[in-house]
Amino acid sequence: MACILVFSQLFYLLLKPCGQAGPVAQILAGIVLSPVLLSRIPKVKEFFLQKNAADYYSFFSFALRTSFMFLIGLEVDLHFMRRNFKKAAVITLSSFLVCGLLSFASLMLFIPLFGIKEDYFTFFLVLLVTLTNTASPVVVRSIADWKLNTSEIGRLTISCALFIELSNVVLYTVIIAFISGSMIGTLFLFLFATGSLILINSFLAPWLPKRNPKEKYLSKAETLVFFIFLLIIGITIESYDVNSSVSVFTIGIMFPRQGKTHRTLIQRLSYPIHEFVLPVYFGYIGFRFSIIALTKRFYLGLVIIVVVTIIGKFIGVISACMYLKIPKKYWLFLPTILSVKGHVGLLLLDSNYSEKKWWTTTIHDMMVAALVITTLVSGVLASFLLKAREKDFAYEKTSLESHNTNEELRVLSCAYGVRHARGAISLVSALSGSRGASDPFTPLLMHLVPLPKKRKSELMYHEHDEDGGNANGDDEFGTNEGLEINDSIDSFAKDSKILIQQVKLVTQMLNMHEEICNATEDLRVSIVFLPFHKHQRIDGKTTNDGELFRQMNRNVLRHAPCSIGIFVDRNITGFQQPHGFDSVQHVAALFFGGPDDREALALCKWLANNTLIHLTVIQFVSEESKAETPVGNAMTRDNNEIFMEVLGRNQTEQETDRSFLEEFYNRFVTTGQVGFIEKLVSNGPHTLTILREIGEMYSLFVVGKSRGDCPMTVRMKDWEECPELGTVGDFLASSLDVNASVLVVQRQRHSHDSFIDD
Repeated sequence: MACILVFSQLFYLLLKPCGQAGPVAQILAGIVLSPVLLSRIPKVKEFFLQKNAADYYSFFSFALRTSFMFLIGLEVDLHFMRRNFKKAAVITLSSFLVCGLLSFASLMLFIPLFGIKEDYFTFFLVLLVTLTNTASPVVVRSIADWKLNTSEIGRLTISCALFIELSNVVLYTVIIAFISGSMIGTLFLFLFATGSLILINSFLAPWLPKRNPKEKYLSKAETLVFFIFLLIIGITIESYDVNSSVSVFTIGIMFPRQGKTHRTLIQRLSYPIHEFVLPVYFGYIGFRFSIIALTKRFYLGLVIIVVVTIIGKFIGVISACMYLKIPKKYWLFLPTILSVKGHVGLLLLDSNYSEKKWWTTTIHDMMVAALVITTLVSGVLASFLLKAREKDFAYEKTSLESHNTNEELRVLSCAYGVRHARGAISLVSALSGSRGASDPFTPLLMHLVPLPKKRKSELMYHEHDEDGGNANGDDEFGTNEGLEINDSIDSFAKDSKILIQQVKLVTQMLNMHEEICNATEDLRVSIVFLPFHKHQRIDGKTTNDGELFRQMNRNVLRHAPCSIGIFVDRNITGFQQPHGFDSVQHVAALFFGGPDDREALALCKWLANNTLIHLTVIQFVSEESKAETPVGNAMTRDNNEIFMEVLGRNQTEQETDRSFLEEFYNRFVTTGQVGFIEKLVSNGPHTLTILREIGEMYSLFVVGKSRGDCPMTVRMKDWEECPELGTVGDFLASSLDVNASVLVVQRQRHSHDSFIDD
């Protein structure tokens, strides 16, 4: 194991600049240690292949397989899989049909080539599993290494890989049943054992956190009990010649997603499985590679299997993509990565075929070599496709204006403590729509923990204590806040059935904005919500949390690759969490014009779908909007050109505003979902007067940050305290006449945009 880990890390460092995923490096490490290379040395072979090595490797492989299949079940995106069930099922079926036809055609070649004279059907089934198999662990790990696990295509690929592999496990079970001749009792045992553990987990998962409510995680002993139960179920099922992968995966996918137990298992299992278990298992796949005993006809068979596998996947998957109207830019990537092979094929090849005369060591080595070579070729091709067409896989939904409500909305809310977390949960509750809403919505909450200088920020896994911290106390920062945040999220999830994914960021304040911006790209969110650097006290007054927090917000506004919202949470007098709130809350969207106001209004499309919120759009219209601006006769030619360019740009913005507002009006206002008010104003002071008048009428104001040289906000900058909120947002956040919460939205700033700030 140590040798595999060392070599895999070495290969990974060499291949990472080329864009290769971890499994490719780890399989290569196994090949280096295999009988083809280092194990040809007698002493090395004697060390790796001892007398009882087969039994040891078999059990170790089972334990590794059980752990990572359970973790895959825990981590799988159930909501995405339900929404895209048809796509994954069609791709799986198409892949099976084409590979099945090619398997039958290949059978006609292999029968005379290998001299098979009996039991053609069993050989056909073995060939079918070999050709159709897709290794979901390889796909999951590769997609994660390429940072596609939060993208639509990445999650669709994982779903397809799981569907194909589970189908192969069922087919594998049929083959074993066909060989053994008795299966009804074993299938009953399989269903009974799986169902029993799922039922036990449904009661055990919510009960265990109640034993130690003040702890962030379950104890390591309690975690070990879960894993021992899992191994016992797996061993029991495997003892009857039934593969336990489906059972273990089903237990993971059916595990209760809410609460401390699920969070503990993810936290405790992720690191050792991703950094130790999977590399060793992938290395073991490469270690099985052996072509020393192959002759020319078996080399020919090896080439045929590899070529037919890849061709079958390409034809089957691309045909399904054409039927499902999946974008063409993904047509090559999907079949390539779905061609990787793994443990189902190895399990089948390791099964007992002693009664079959055609099953020889040479055929076994040829099949294993075909699996390894196909995986390497597919993994390398997929990584080169990604690198060559990187823009096609980049995240494009970085603003909300063009974002449709039937598309998935991914939002990231940042919180330093439980006070900010409750405000973030209120926004999540509002954006999620009514109970039972079908619009796809993925909320994430990032716990920001500022790290003091000269503190150890990275810890070895064994240095963590029972609470996920460490014996030296370096995780004391944010511990109590983290526990309260967890409790708030669990309480909200229990009440609303909305799951909020949690992320923790521990870094120094000077670098925090960089980490947040990197996280927005990795998590592929469309908008980030930041807490305002001031908060409301019990007496209604505001307190400054510190200039470092304010500067961090400014840096994120300047560099974020997506839209940003700064939330001024007046949790006592302002906006409350809609779920669990008795009455309907009134929310106002203020529209003056410009990209930021359009982005704020676009965000309100999700608020409009919440029956517990009554949204009103208030459009501010200038009295001079129809007046023509005279051009001075003394203006020079160059100045005139600049003026006309700016004037043309303003006219384009006005047309865009009018078009967007008209579309919003026809969709929401005419149907009665949203109210609409038009306010005619002459200048900034007039605007302030109107804002004071409506300050007590709403619990939340949503407004854009900047709007250029707007005549309706002129002279308002004279009283501006926080430029990061914009002129209108700053007044609403600081005015004593306004008790509502305020959400200030800024659209994503592109690098070529010359108007970064007002």
